Amino acid sequence: MKTKKDTKDLLLEITFDEVYTYGYQGASVLKILEKAELNKGSLYHYFKNKKEMVLEAVEIKSREIFGQKYEAIVNGNAPYLENFEKMLIESYDLISQRGCPLANLIQEMSNHDKEFEILLNKQYDGLRNIIENIIIKAVENNELSSKDTKELSLFILSTIEGNILTAKAFKDRNIYIRNTKYLFYCLKLSTIY
Repeated sequence: MKTKKDTKDLLLEITFDEVYTYGYQGASVLKILEKAELNKGSLYHYFKNKKEMVLEAVEIKSREIFGQKYEAIVNGNAPYLENFEKMLIESYDLISQRGCPLANLIQEMSNHDKEFEILLNKQYDGLRNIIENIIIKAVENNELSSKDTKELSLFILSTIEGNILTAKAFKDRNIYIRNTKYLFYCLKLSTIY
């Protein structure tokens, strides 16, 4: 028997996947409920509306997804940059099909809805912060030199997002891998101030 927590978690998981696949506008509450094998009453027991459900799904699930992958690098062993590069390359299959879930929603919703803009900005900055933690570990391990890890992490995030969009557009694994490797090659060569 499903508990209240299980039902809510299931709704959030399916909602996140639906929005990641079809966008906010294309996400169907009926499909979400059908996949969860629930009725509308279950949805409205936990959320006022679709928007509230999507906002919570994005906040929780994106933190889980990025937290698991990126925090594993921060909490793992050196070499940090090499592990970061490897994780990005291993993510190709998923991102080449659907892109970055946060970037997709930022492009779709941040200009249309203030609540989405605020949440997505917070989540995106959280992702930048996790990248900064990886960079700090790499600096401590003498893998690169940087006095401004915050600016460098924003540059890295911007470059990664551009590469993800390119992967989604061209569906060419070699382009994505070359761009990823080039980013890390440049990082290792330079001293960033």
